[in-house]
Amino acid sequence: MESKALTIFAAAAIIGSTLASVLAQPAQAQYGRKLPRAGFGGTPVSTGGGGSPLPRVNGVHLIDGLDQGPLPPQSMGRGNQGDNGPYNPGEQAVNWERVRWESKKMPLLIWISPGLKLPDCPFSQIQSTRVDQVTSMLQSPEPLPVTQCPGWTPEINDQVAAGIEQWREFEKEGLFSYMFTDDPHNAHILVFFTDSFKESDSPGGIAVGGITSAQIYPIAQAQKVKIRQKPVVIELSTMVNGTPQKMQGASAHEFGHALGIKAHSQGMWDIMNVNRVSNYLSPADKATIRYLYHKPVQWVM
Repeated sequence: MESKALTIFAAAAIIGSTLASVLAQPAQAQYGRKLPRAGFGGTPVSTGGGGSPLPRVNGVHLIDGLDQGPLPPQSMGRGNQGDNGPYNPGEQAVNWERVRWESKKMPLLIWISPGLKLPDCPFSQIQSTRVDQVTSMLQSPEPLPVTQCPGWTPEINDQVAAGIEQWREFEKEGLFSYMFTDDPHNAHILVFFTDSFKESDSPGGIAVGGITSAQIYPIAQAQKVKIRQKPVVIELSTMVNGTPQKMQGASAHEFGHALGIKAHSQGMWDIMNVNRVSNYLSPADKATIRYLYHKPVQWVM
């Protein structure tokens, strides 16, 4: 439901005496096929190559009601319920400039954890800490400080995958490609879970259904310097997304952010609306991802 550009680390709840008991749980069938078993593989390795890290924007938080940028030129006057044209996908923190993946990163590898929750963090700090924290965890030889998320079941991973699969049609158009992996060390996008977000800005602290964090880099610099790839991290709430339909919708929404739609739509029926009422991509969502991947880009992940 909520989008956080740039960093993410999640929370946990220990179940059993070893991490292995948590990681041993396989994901279930998705659309008649099997999701890769979620595990941590062998020895932890770096998530990217060498080189120097580039300057990046940290702590981007798209604020409710303030994160809908100016409309693309061909869509001026649009953005209300019933419109099918693209809305602005840009990142508010960098003057609404466009952010997406480079084609050389395809296929994007997605790892859906077996219900893992990362250590608690105040909601206001998630976007400024998560990516670096998760990257450090994956590079450390020590056991990961993760626990089992309350309310998680293996079926939830199917629901998450179903939401991600809503974007699959754009593979046929050559916009991007992705696949699921069983090893988080090589993944571009990681999915974790939480029951609720600590000290959330929303009333009661439980209304936020998801957060996506990433580190973005100016494309001009990314083309000159080898980036130490850090993963995009998604957290989904099992409490807020308490039905299969809600979890699927939240997953589709957060994966839209992970693909590069950083702002929220003003269209009531769009999956990327901050207070979405629909759990499925709208014509405007589809027009927006096409717009994003067909236009020149200023920032990359």
